[in-house]
Amino acid sequence: MKMSASSKGFTLIEVMVALLIIAVSLSGAVKVMGNGARNASMLSQKTFAQWVGLNQLTAAKLEGNWLKAGEYRGKAEMAHQKWQWVQKVIKTEIDNVNRLEVSVYVMPRSDGDNPQATVVGFFAKP
Repeated sequence: MKMSASSKGFTLIEVMVALLIIAVSLSGAVKVMGNGARNASMLSQKTFAQWVGLNQLTAAKLEGNWLKAGEYRGKAEMAHQKWQWVQKVIKTEIDNVNRLEVSVYVMPRSDGDNPQATVVGFFAKP
């Protein structure tokens, strides 16, 4: 069947190319949206972990006791999530000042996990 010069429309090839362009564009948009959601979730976890660390640092400061060098562990709950913190007290070159480093992990924790956040503070002997 011959098409007349006056007939207008799209050929099957043109429609297939248009659909391919739309499919590639949509798959890229979905990937970008997925990355955005994953980044937002990760930033939220890191923020809460930092708050847990800051709370522990503040609690240690409010106790007013001189912390001896060593490592202490504990658990906390924030934002319906369980966290484990590891508090390291490290002697500094100054006799009456110790460094307090609090690393916070999401629970359950494996040995190879990196901390979600680490908070550092310095304490003078009372």
